[in-house]
Amino acid sequence: MPGLITTLLTNDIFLSILSAVIISQLAKILIIILKHKQKFNLNDLIVTGGMPSTHSAIVGSLTVIIWLNQAFSPLFFAVLAFSLITLRDALGVRRSVGVEGKIIEKIIKYEKMKISKFHYSLGHSFVEVFVGLIIGFGSAVFSFNLV
Repeated sequence: MPGLITTLLTNDIFLSILSAVIISQLAKILIIILKHKQKFNLNDLIVTGGMPSTHSAIVGSLTVIIWLNQAFSPLFFAVLAFSLITLRDALGVRRSVGVEGKIIEKIIKYEKMKISKFHYSLGHSFVEVFVGLIIGFGSAVFSFNLV
């Protein structure tokens, strides 16, 4: 097991992704606590939607670290395609579903329906995705230079 941990912690690709997740989720939690004045909840560790986009941070870090390691290789283009699909989904489909979720929530309240808990994810705005990409870029550059 110590060999596996050492291998992971000396792998710039793993470190890039891990640091992007940690930084973006911690930023998201801080924003929830400080800006929205909400208490910390364990569910906040895996919250989706909001500022910044962890999905964008992850795919951004993966794309940049692969480019730093392999330049314009076939793997880079495969990761880039995957990343663009993920970013498009965060900005488009998930955002649309989130808007529809807000409307459904209003209908539930208006009709006084007995639904215990209604949860929906808002997806992301352009700024949330952009900030996630900046975190991903920084994580990749830092990890590449660290290892």
